[in-house]
Amino acid sequence: MGGMMREVVTTPDAPASTSPVALGTRGGGMVFVSGQMPRDPATGLIPPDGAEQARLSMQHCLAILKAAGSGPDKVLMAWVYVTDLAVKPAVNAVFRDTFGDRPVARNMVAVSDIGDAALVEISLIALA
Repeated sequence: MGGMMREVVTTPDAPASTSPVALGTRGGGMVFVSGQMPRDPATGLIPPDGAEQARLSMQHCLAILKAAGSGPDKVLMAWVYVTDLAVKPAVNAVFRDTFGDRPVARNMVAVSDIGDAALVEISLIALA
């Protein structure tokens, strides 16, 4: 992909957004992954457990990265939104499992509502 073209990234391995946004976009050597809700792709439901929500959100992000030709080793920055800071240890565990000894820059922000009873939402920026 050359120049400043923008490509919309899609994959059947992450739930489609219910909002008018792309799962991800790719351009200028970068991949931008929209905030991923922890929706189970098989049922469409959000599990009540914060650790499972963090795992699912990251799983969706990684599927979008893969569809864009990128991967966890190319992630530069992550944004995590939580509605309860009690899930922070679970989020940290998912980040350790995903990025190992190569941590990424990250912001974690507590918000009042993500929607649909979600406790966690993750978005990423990576190299293509």
